[in-house]
Amino acid sequence: MSRVVVTEYLSLDGVMEISGGAEQSEPGGWTAPYWSDELGEYQLDGVVASDALLLGRVTYQEFAAAWPNMEHEAGPFAQRMNSLPKFVATETLDQLEWNATPLKGDVVAEVARLKQQSGRDLLVYGSGALVRTLMHHSLVDEFRLIIYPVVLGSGRRLFEGASRASLKPLGVKTFSSGVVSLSYQPAEGAV
Repeated sequence: MSRVVVTEYLSLDGVMEISGGAEQSEPGGWTAPYWSDELGEYQLDGVVASDALLLGRVTYQEFAAAWPNMEHEAGPFAQRMNSLPKFVATETLDQLEWNATPLKGDVVAEVARLKQQSGRDLLVYGSGALVRTLMHHSLVDEFRLIIYPVVLGSGRRLFEGASRASLKPLGVKTFSSGVVSLSYQPAEGAV
């Protein structure tokens, strides 16, 4: 069986995506000043341990526009991102590129079916609406919350509108840049 692993970049105040502004349009935006080789290795380990990416439509479109052109800059991480199969939750896109397959219709049933297949992790980046749907249907096996030492004040939050849930800590990794990765799994019967 595969696991759904959600990896999210969050500010200290829980923001995963700021709305508009110059920082949003810049690659890396508010996370770039804290990037390090150490964090890059940690992220590479996550994509190497995965068999596929599971993405929402908006994240897919942003990634598909950027990652194919980043192999020189981002090396093995970009190569792995580009080579992984992608499953995209979309109701509007029929033709996908970048080694991607649309998940049409009942996304919850499709993800549950993907989880039943043998293999390694199904990795989710960004894709807030998709993650909230997966959480609501108890399809997330692990959260890797990468917390940046910055307060953004406003923007979309990962757990926006979520029901109360208990999480079991799996691990903490602190990076020299001040970034901290917190790993959790849903507590038995909690989500």
